[in-house]
Amino acid sequence: MKQIDQILKKTGIIKVSPDDTLSSALGKLASSHDAAFVFDASDKFLGVINPYYTLIKSSAFDASTKVAHALFHPPHIDTKDSLVRIVQLLNESKIHYLPVFDDEKKFLGITSARRILAFMQNLDVAKLKIGQMPHTQKGKVITVKLDDPISKAQQLFKEYKTSKIVVVDKNDRLKGILSHYDLIPFIMAPGNKSRRGGRGEQTQFKNTPVKNYVKTTVLTLNEQNTVAEVIEQVLSKLIGSIILVDHESRPMGIVTTRDILDLLRIDKKKKNVLITTKNLSKHHVVTFNDFEKYITEYIQRTEPIASASIIYEGEKNDRLFKLTVHLTPYKGKPIVISREGKDFSKLLQDVKEVVRRG
Repeated sequence: MKQIDQILKKTGIIKVSPDDTLSSALGKLASSHDAAFVFDASDKFLGVINPYYTLIKSSAFDASTKVAHALFHPPHIDTKDSLVRIVQLLNESKIHYLPVFDDEKKFLGITSARRILAFMQNLDVAKLKIGQMPHTQKGKVITVKLDDPISKAQQLFKEYKTSKIVVVDKNDRLKGILSHYDLIPFIMAPGNKSRRGGRGEQTQFKNTPVKNYVKTTVLTLNEQNTVAEVIEQVLSKLIGSIILVDHESRPMGIVTTRDILDLLRIDKKKKNVLITTKNLSKHHVVTFNDFEKYITEYIQRTEPIASASIIYEGEKNDRLFKLTVHLTPYKGKPIVISREGKDFSKLLQDVKEVVRRG
């Protein structure tokens, strides 16, 4: 891979020993997607320690657990791996820092999601608007109320295998964000152990309202902002996601680091979009072309989809419009989205929403 030198980090790597405790190792990290790299006394790479695998996905470890017993063996990056391959491994592993090895399996350093984001700032995908991104988590916002107990948030962290939950008030307006990582000191504290038949400190912690732990300073954007603006915020503010809000500050979705990285996972072979139109008015051509562009970009970035077709039929007096989109996957049955209505722009937007939600 020609870009490996631009995304390779050789110094400042967080290293821990297999004899360290889990609490000391995790204490060196800054988020649920971070990783501490484990080396033995002879400087042999053994694996990583990551909050997601030790605390979110598993509940088998406590603060005093030795690092050696909680190791995660991450995928290895080879210097010949493509950028697309590296992004795939980062996203599938849910770790934003992975080891890089040469042809002789010698540890060279690490690569990270943040380094790839910085590299992406000068690529064409950075010019896209958020609304054109096929992978934003729009309509899938996981929320808790300010007065909900921490136990409800912990349940959602486990259920959705997520590291962040959006916090809203009683009117569903954005008030902040709750990070699983920020709860680690309370979850792993020696006194926070459940006691059968009793109500220990752990029970007291679980009944504490979310508002006691919420971060009220959050970054928000809307669908008209560009990917470049998202990357700039993520890199400069040292955060992992941006919350999308409507005009009343209600959360509409989240753009995560994973969503941005997924923009690079494009099949180099151009996928085909077949267009059929009937009675398309001249004053609707520009809007329709924008819709066609959106569908084309969507299927290029959506790996399971092999091709698409768009069929438009309009009455000559523009009183009724019908739009059908066929998405043909490499495997399985085609997905057919068909809508009709009297408002041309709204019709196209409605179909976009269905496509975007997958």
